[in-house]
Amino acid sequence: MTKAKASNFEDLIIKFLNQSTSVNDLKELLKKLKNQQNIKLFKSYIKTNYYSLYVVNNIDKKDIIKVIKDKIDQERRKSQRLSYLKQSFKYAAIFLIVLGLGYYIKSTQKNIQLEEKIIPKADDIVLQTQDGDQLIIKKEEKNLKIDNKINLLQKSNKLIYDKDVEIETLVFHSLKVPYGKRFDIILSDNTKVYLNSGSILKYPVKFLDNQIREVFLEGEAFFEVSENEKDMFRVNSNGINVEVYGTKFNFKNYSEDYVSDVVLVNGSVGISNSQNKSITKLSPGFKGSVDKESFNVEKIKINTKIYTSWIDGQVIFRSESFNQITKKLERLYNVTIINNNEKISEELFNASIDTENEKIQDVLSYFNKIYNIEYQIFNNKIIIN
Repeated sequence: MTKAKASNFEDLIIKFLNQSTSVNDLKELLKKLKNQQNIKLFKSYIKTNYYSLYVVNNIDKKDIIKVIKDKIDQERRKSQRLSYLKQSFKYAAIFLIVLGLGYYIKSTQKNIQLEEKIIPKADDIVLQTQDGDQLIIKKEEKNLKIDNKINLLQKSNKLIYDKDVEIETLVFHSLKVPYGKRFDIILSDNTKVYLNSGSILKYPVKFLDNQIREVFLEGEAFFEVSENEKDMFRVNSNGINVEVYGTKFNFKNYSEDYVSDVVLVNGSVGISNSQNKSITKLSPGFKGSVDKESFNVEKIKINTKIYTSWIDGQVIFRSESFNQITKKLERLYNVTIINNNEKISEELFNASIDTENEKIQDVLSYFNKIYNIEYQIFNNKIIIN
């Protein structure tokens, strides 16, 4: 079977398992399954990727074909029902159109404007206002004024808030950055925030004088905090707080991680939490790891470059387990990785990745070449064998 035909057959299998096949797709799949080699590939694919849904060891060729034929009959019946419904609602639709036009004209006369609701995709960068309005942010915008009222600008991969905007009460925005992307924010006090993939930051449109400058983080961000001896800056992340006046530090607190890490590059920070009001202070070059169950803080002297190089597109792994590495790769490249090789789960590895120029295929090729790790790729799903 040629590569093109094999790819087409795999696409049909994926569509079948995702229940998105048309009747023509199912007929094509039946044709392919007349080949015994394709039957083996079909069973192998399901066993590798969907073993929790199908018990492949107990299914033979006749069973597979029966399932697909039943699916064809089901799709045909569905198509017939849809056809009947279309006929039944033919005149009702005409009535509704006339009624809708009348409503539209009436609404226009009353100057009522209905805006189309934006529904972001999973891989969109999304800015949400305090009112719940959502705006999809596209990195290719070079110089765009997003909101005239608060003079909010976008320059490529950066949002810039105006410190001179007249606001007397706290108004919050939140920015969601999906897996596989990064984005930056310059807050109204000129604090720079670099948001890593899979992260959300909630923050005031403008900080108010004589109040704590507080933002709320889910995920990971690097902060360059603008100095202000009068108004402290605080990052709150699910009950773990980092308090500073002016400094550079990295804060990582993904919900699936057991610990939260604070890495101080320069300046001084204090770590506290909702369970214990005592403050653990860090010095430059130290990492504070907060246990999410006990809230104990462990301080370790580290090389800060390993933990902060991601803001420049460089990700460094030093003595990290394979499980930890795969979790980070999922965030970096927006993929799902299934590790069927338990032997390497806790093995420690070293690697460096240039996320700006290296695709996930390049990273996997490196692990295959250096560490002899075998893998398969199906769309955005990666199977480690």
